[in-house]
Parts: sequence; C-alpha cells; structure tokens
Amino acid sequence: MLAAIIITERVDAVEGKQARSCAGSWPMSWARVEVLGKSAVARFADSLRQEGCDAVSVIGSNPALSASASGSADYWVNAELLLANQKQEGFDSFLIACCGAYVELDLADMRAFHDEHGDGVTRAMAPDGPLDLWMVDPSRFSGRDGIFPALREGASADYPVRGYVNRLESPSDFRRLVLDGFSGRCRLRPYGTETRPGVWICEGAQIGRGSRIVAPAYIGRNVQIMEDCLITRGTNVESNSQIDFGTAVEDTSILSSSYVGIGLDLCHSIVDGSNLINLRHNVTLEITDRVVMRKIAVRGGDRRPWAEIERGQMALSAE
Repeated sequence: MLAAIIITERVDAVEGKQARSCAGSWPMSWARVEVLGKSAVARFADSLRQEGCDAVSVIGSNPALSASASGSADYWVNAELLLANQKQEGFDSFLIACCGAYVELDLADMRAFHDEHGDGVTRAMAPDGPLDLWMVDPSRFSGRDGIFPALREGASADYPVRGYVNRLESPSDFRRLVLDGFSGRCRLRPYGTETRPGVWICEGAQIGRGSRIVAPAYIGRNVQIMEDCLITRGTNVESNSQIDFGTAVEDTSILSSSYVGIGLDLCHSIVDGSNLINLRHNVTLEITDRVVMRKIAVRGGDRRPWAEIERGQMALSAE
C-alpha cells in the first residue's frame, strides 16, 4: 500500500530550513494560495487520491499564523511519526512532498520506476533540476533513523517527471500557472461553471449591470463585481473578493477576500488585500488607504481552500 505525506511549507531538504517566503512580505507560499478556485497543495492532494494513493496526509502550519510561528523541524518530526505509524499499519511505500511547486505527477509510473531501480529512495527530477518530492521504502529507516538523514545521504534514483511542472517560486510563476490553466497547457482547470467559452463563474458570484467579463476570465465563489466593471485578458478574481464600481482589471490575479476600489485601472498585477505586486515593473506596494484596497473579513470565518485540505485524511498541524 502507498501513503503520501505532504508538507505544505517549502522546506530546504538539505539544510532543513524553511525557505524564504515566495511572496515577499506575505507569509504564505504560492502553493497555498487559491488559484482558479483551489490551491496547488489541495489540487496535488486530490490528484494523489484520484490516482489510487491509499492515504494522503497533510502536515503544515496554520495559515492564520505567521511563517515563523512554527519551526520547519516540527514538520519533519510529525512526518517521521506519521511514517512510523503507517508503517505499522502495513504501508510499504511512501510519497513525501515538500509542496512548493505545482507538479503533474504520473504516480503509477513513478512507483514502477521506484520498484524497478530498487534503491529505496527515488527523487523526482524536473528538466531544470530536482524537486522536493521523493518515494521511499520504510525499510530504509530504522527506529533511530529519521527521514532527514536518509534524504541528506543523497543515495537515490532520479525519476524524470514528464508532466507539467511550475516551481511557483515567484509571483510571475503564479501568474503563468493561471494563464497555463486557462489555455490548457496544464491539467489545472478552473472550478465553477463555464458560462460561455473561456469564462468561468462560481456559485454565489454577482455580476453588476453593465459589467463585462471578457475571456479568458475566472470569477470565484461569492465574488461581487459591481456595475460597469471590466474583467479581461486572463484575470482571475478569487473567492469572497469585491471589485467596486467602474474598475477595469486586465491580466491580473485578485486573491481571495480582497477589495478593489472604485474607478481603478489594474493590469499585469497580483492583489492580495492591501498588497499589490506589479509584474511589469517588478514593484511591490502596500496600499494603506482602505478605500482603495483592503482585505475583506469574511463572515462565518475563513473560507479559503485551506479548509478543504484540513478535511483530508489525517491532516496534521504543526503549531
């Protein structure tokens, strides 16, 4: 039987240190950010279940806390405890992922490669280098040995990933994933109803009179687009966000629970509440005027896709 252990933080597997945030001053990694309705982490967990993985466990910090609230060593300690418990339950192979990248993995092919080469540890390799994704045999670990030492030894077979890979190391990578999802260059598909070719609108979304949604575009659940707005050219507006009267948004990602004010013209950017990254000029701004941009407090608690991960089998939290 095969079990998967997903560590939701990007962790340097050699040094055992949490990597710098990919979002500058923002604490969450891009793999945990909602993209076309669901985060890359949640999509990866779903894909493993669909491909026949017998158990999928998720380990990570609470997204409401800062990135420094829990040490990276805690993730590996929890992973080692989980591996030991599942080994006793009869699992004979494990997939271990530090989920920083979006990877479309052929799980059956990697397992066949792993069994054929018989090294006990197999690491996934993209064309531009190794990924933080391993398949391991529990027999490689004694009662005193941890996962970390085995990975540091470097004795592993290299499995070439043939599917789509986006390392999500920068805001530009995140925007590229959105556009590749729209264009079909990867298997990532928008959640919601395709109301007309290239336009997806989710449950609870409201589109004001006189507003235009030009393909490709994505309007997430419970989004409000007020009157006379323009949403165009690869823009995704994620859940619980609001675009106010007369604003035009082009080639931009509006992240979950963000408010964008009246009469603005946004392009080639990412907005997360009061934070704005302009990708064309490589500039990051914090907008202090709440009339212009701000984070929206969602009634009934946080509705971001993290809840979808926590409902997964044996999800853990290192707090």
